[in-house]
Amino acid sequence: MTTKRDLSKSRILLVNDDGIDAPGIRALRDAVGNHYDVRVVAPLQEQSGSGCGLTVHSEFAVEKRGERDWAVDGTPADCVKFALMALDGYRPDLVLSGINNGGNMGNSVFYSGTVAGAMEATFFGLRALAVSLSHRRDGHRHFETAAEVVRDLIPWLLTHAPEPRTFWNLNVPNVPFGDLKGLRYTHQGTSFYTDEFAVEREENGRLWYRNVGTHSVLTPEPSNSDDLVVDGDAASLSLLRMDLSVDLPGAAREAMEREWNQFVFGKPDVREPGTR
Repeated sequence: MTTKRDLSKSRILLVNDDGIDAPGIRALRDAVGNHYDVRVVAPLQEQSGSGCGLTVHSEFAVEKRGERDWAVDGTPADCVKFALMALDGYRPDLVLSGINNGGNMGNSVFYSGTVAGAMEATFFGLRALAVSLSHRRDGHRHFETAAEVVRDLIPWLLTHAPEPRTFWNLNVPNVPFGDLKGLRYTHQGTSFYTDEFAVEREENGRLWYRNVGTHSVLTPEPSNSDDLVVDGDAASLSLLRMDLSVDLPGAAREAMEREWNQFVFGKPDVREPGTR
């Protein structure tokens, strides 16, 4: 097992989608910066909802912030790629993406720039954790609660390798740390946010709309779904897969292949491309 002294030398990359000046990433930096070798490479501006988007056909600016921070005028995925490919062979032991201002549970994970930061790290074979603070409480935003959970989890994350092509997704309820009702392993739920479009203005014959939907819809779920666990004031930790394929029994796959080849090639037993 890796020693505590070794862990203190671990390299940790911080990224987010709320921007380099957001309170969530500052809370995370404050919590772990004195314990590990930390670098921050985060978007210059908010990139919420950017998902796995990349800046491909245009240039982007990078601002150096101090000795170990970089602000990238791009997406969270851009930030991870820049950190790993442009910073002199830098390779972190762990990538932390967050702390997002709002939960990333249920269907939200498919749109989340926070989750995308962890996914991009996973493409490079790195350990990664996306972390978000739920909105389901009014008043003060308890980023320090999520930061404390992450800080205490890091030694475990550094010494337990996940399955290949997987990453962790942590969601923390917006309550003081002392009010947390534990940490549970969960699965991704199916909740979603409503889409409501309102006209913002009319200009040059065009109507400009904004999606103003903010209401989260909870769907019927087993008790260990991420949404219900967080709604009950416990933190939710899910292991998500990059491989979205559905695994079917061999007999079912072979039956479908016979049907497909019958439809496309006129014979059910085609095995080589181009044959009829």
